[in-house]
Amino acid sequence: MNFLIVLLAIVTLEAYSHLGAIQRDDWLRNWHQALLRIKLNSPWLQVFSFVAVPALGLSLLISTLEHNHWGLLLFALELLVLLYALGRGNLDTQIALFTSDLKRDDLQAAFHDAAVFNTAHREGFAANVDEFKDEVFAALPYRIFERTFVVVFWFFSLGAPLALAYRMLALHGDMALARDRDDNNVPNQCNKHCAKLLWLLEWLPVRVLGMTLGLMGNFSQTISTVRDLLFCRHTGTAAFLRRAVQGSLQDWDTNSKPDAQLSSHEVTAMVSLFRRAMTTWLVVIALLVILS
Repeated sequence: MNFLIVLLAIVTLEAYSHLGAIQRDDWLRNWHQALLRIKLNSPWLQVFSFVAVPALGLSLLISTLEHNHWGLLLFALELLVLLYALGRGNLDTQIALFTSDLKRDDLQAAFHDAAVFNTAHREGFAANVDEFKDEVFAALPYRIFERTFVVVFWFFSLGAPLALAYRMLALHGDMALARDRDDNNVPNQCNKHCAKLLWLLEWLPVRVLGMTLGLMGNFSQTISTVRDLLFCRHTGTAAFLRRAVQGSLQDWDTNSKPDAQLSSHEVTAMVSLFRRAMTTWLVVIALLVILS
């Protein structure tokens, strides 16, 4: 059933890139404010309560539906949770706008429009075209990754509660829920703890994806590029993806030098690479379902 849910969710995401009707996050802000009013002293306890209580509640609800054999209702619930756990914003439109800037050689507009991909949701710090290219090769793959791949990975592996937990951690940073409070420095510590937990949840999926990207492109170059990072405990997800994508898209001619300036062709190739990787994942999941 999980495979069918994943397939329906991916089809829905492709058909309706913006899922605003389902992905309403007001309850998340209210839940965060409620925890702040309780004034939990431990940052770890605050983070645990923020993520674990909704995830455990969802797990209990799923167990109840399974116990009562309400399969159709369970199917609808898990599909809605998966759709909610997918990434935010119309990424296809954002990529198309950014690609259009590059085709016109309008770097100023490209710098501005690339901010939506930045993991901090602000203008990047690139001072030249080389740094700008590196930022895009880190930020855009990460946005594609966190929008679908990591959510699908954990949903199929361990179920809807973990997929929900991942999105809650991601939204905690994206929505800057604790940015403006400084009571005993608890929110700052909470942000750090959330970021660490998010990195842990992304550690395995991003490495599996890195191998998949290698299979879709220049495998030998990808492996040699990311080999030293496979068991690294300090490299961020975006940095890992940048190395993997650049290795996968590198020309088979090792003597050729990549262009310094980012081109629309490279962005298109990057998106195509991830689409092929997602197709591969769906095929593998389907084979696992058949064999099981």
